[in-house]
Amino acid sequence: MLASSPESIQTRLIDATESLLSVTIDEFACDPELTIKFARILDLIAVDRGDVEATAVETAAHMSDAQAGLIADLVCDFLYEIA
Repeated sequence: MLASSPESIQTRLIDATESLLSVTIDEFACDPELTIKFARILDLIAVDRGDVEATAVETAAHMSDAQAGLIADLVCDFLYEIA
């Protein structure tokens, strides 16, 4: 859906955030590279660690298409690596 939906890139990123947040960084404890990549994505979509999901929605809603596209590419690459 992140790659092919007709919705705006920001909306697609918000929708993808729900799936991303079902994953925990502990799941990659044995792979430092994946841990770093996952942490980077979280930092980009939810700088404030309070309510990550709400912050991610607000952050994505105010991103430019270029910013949202960059993060969407990182998310797709990450999900491809773990699949």
